[in-house]
Amino acid sequence: MEKRLENLEMLSMEQDNTIETLNREVHRQQLQINALIQQIDMLKTQIQSINKEDLLVSEEDENPPPHY
Repeated sequence: MEKRLENLEMLSMEQDNTIETLNREVHRQQLQINALIQQIDMLKTQIQSINKEDLLVSEEDENPPPHY
């Protein structure tokens, strides 16, 4: 009976260790995800500003044809 109790205690400690390891990994991955989301948002902003600049430049480049 005592042997079974020791085995259960060992199993419980191993599971606690595994859960703690998984929690650390999930936390690390969440930090990475948050950083990637920030990078994506920054890239979206940059792309939008480039698109706006392209629209402004293309409108300025549209001169009337020479026969006007």
